[in-house]
Amino acid sequence: KLFRNKLLLIVIIISIILLAGIIMTSQGRTRPTIIEGLLGRIISPVQKTVYSVGRFFGDTFSNLSELRTLKRENEELEKEILALRDENRRLIRHEVENIGYRRALDFKNDNNNVELIGANVTGKDPGNWFDIYTIDKGQNDGVNQNDAIVLGYGYLVGKVIEVGPNYSKFIALTDQRSSVSIVVNRTRAQGIAKGNSDNDIVAIMPIEADISEKDDIFTSGYSTYPKDLYLGKVKSVEKQERKLQKVVIIEPAVDFNKLEDVFVLKAGVR
Repeated sequence: KLFRNKLLLIVIIISIILLAGIIMTSQGRTRPTIIEGLLGRIISPVQKTVYSVGRFFGDTFSNLSELRTLKRENEELEKEILALRDENRRLIRHEVENIGYRRALDFKNDNNNVELIGANVTGKDPGNWFDIYTIDKGQNDGVNQNDAIVLGYGYLVGKVIEVGPNYSKFIALTDQRSSVSIVVNRTRAQGIAKGNSDNDIVAIMPIEADISEKDDIFTSGYSTYPKDLYLGKVKSVEKQERKLQKVVIIEPAVDFNKLEDVFVLKAGVR
């Protein structure tokens, strides 16, 4: 009985304390109690640290997730760029080929008696002294020695020097062993041109020949090459009084470092 009375007393005291706390809270206090203030001073720094650490890790994981997403997107974009570049190269190549074929057709239409055989350049003989190229057409295709090699728009490349059943070799204009008779389109002055070690074409002409820089040079038809094939433009003219001649440097119209598709122009066909 005594125990029950004490327990009842404790319950009553606790209830009074809780009731008093509720009443004090409901009155809208603006200042904490001494105990609350003490607890706040202890808990606040810890709470701040925990909050800062939580934000740090939260931001870190968020940034890592964003970086992974950006990396994945960047890899996808790089793949798309590479694919677009490959497609662009293919389109450019097709366009260049189409232009070459159209010009070849125009060239053939302008020269009805011309026979052209399309060929691919398959190799170049090693070495820096000689410019000898191999193509994938030969005797079986009607190619003969001394046939001219041209680009589709009538630009002279060289001539065939060796013929096999299904391949041929031609010497380029820039080879030092090549030789071609030329004519200046503007004045009809004539001369002989050969290749040199600088991948240019050098012509020796009479000192009285009327020739200037930027003049267009064509084949004259007095050699194994057909007439009116384009070689290039005059880059420089040197007058040699003692030798009574002019040394003319001609810049080839053909880029010999990018030869891929050429045409064989049948020898003797004018």
